[in-house]
Amino acid sequence: MGLGYPGPTPQSRFDDIVRTMRWCQQEIIEQDCDLVLFAGDAFKDSKVMLDRAAVEIDAFTSWLRGFSAAGIPVVAISGTPSHDAISAYGLIEQMNIPLVQVVTRPRVVEAAGLKIACVPGLNRSQIATAEECKGLSAQEIHKIMTDKLTDVCYGLKAQGGEILLSHLTLAGCDAGFDELVMQHEPILTQEAAGQFKLSCLGHIHRPQIIGVNGKSRAYYCGSPERLTFNDEAITPGFWIHDSAIGISRFIETPAREFLTLSANPTDVRDKIVRFRAEMSEADFKAFDRQAFEKKLYDEGAFYVAEIKIDVSASDRARDESVKEGIGTLEAVKKWCLANEISEVVSDILINHTTKILEEVTL
Repeated sequence: MGLGYPGPTPQSRFDDIVRTMRWCQQEIIEQDCDLVLFAGDAFKDSKVMLDRAAVEIDAFTSWLRGFSAAGIPVVAISGTPSHDAISAYGLIEQMNIPLVQVVTRPRVVEAAGLKIACVPGLNRSQIATAEECKGLSAQEIHKIMTDKLTDVCYGLKAQGGEILLSHLTLAGCDAGFDELVMQHEPILTQEAAGQFKLSCLGHIHRPQIIGVNGKSRAYYCGSPERLTFNDEAITPGFWIHDSAIGISRFIETPAREFLTLSANPTDVRDKIVRFRAEMSEADFKAFDRQAFEKKLYDEGAFYVAEIKIDVSASDRARDESVKEGIGTLEAVKKWCLANEISEVVSDILINHTTKILEEVTL
């Protein structure tokens, strides 16, 4: 949840997120679920001004209170430190919302008769100290973090943890970004996740199921609302796990759609749209950006995020007498002649070039 996502107004995308989360809540209540596991990243940014933080925290706590009022317990862990400020989660914890447990450090909590092993989002500094990493390669530091995180999971299992609730990258998942980037963050191994009956994970914005050690499964649902064009092709939603019959169902949400166009618009209604195309110089000169944007809005686009045109290389006539050693002014004159630039425009270009050369010389 966050103000400031690009949209028609600063509030509009925040309203989208709140609306989708309320839809999820209503669906969960109607499905008569026994427990809600929230796997982190409640917020867009961890460092925000108080007026914005108050609005975002109020929206999240209102969502939590909705489950409390329905008698459904919630376990909510903090996510990536750059998104979720521990101080914000601390404030929510102090509110003592009935049936809601807020977790910001690895520990086991009990809810709905189940023991939940919680491993919130962690960064490198929370696992590996600067001293022990001194002089080590990125791969060696990555191994230290991975080994320590695995030990944490074994410890939580020893305390009776049945279900793993974590905000980390699981080895073998479809992360959707360069694996080299992941070497700078702790990685949850399949060995660690495989100890638990079920792993409910946040952090990766791609819904997926990962088989772990051939015994249990790990689930990512991603964000219930699309947030950027990176989510354009992703189906947003959440998982409902039925332990009695051993079935997990993915529930798709009515999230705002993103659409990238490269030709004239088709169905843009209520969508966040961007237009990217390559044009010849002649077509680009004839292209009316304002009229095209108006057309998108007239056809119902919710927001036009970008209109980007790449102009293709020109096949203009070349003057073979223009060589590397030719003077700058002479080169400008020949370029104007070769491209049939009018005399008036040529004089302006030559005049500007002369002034620039004089300034450079001074």
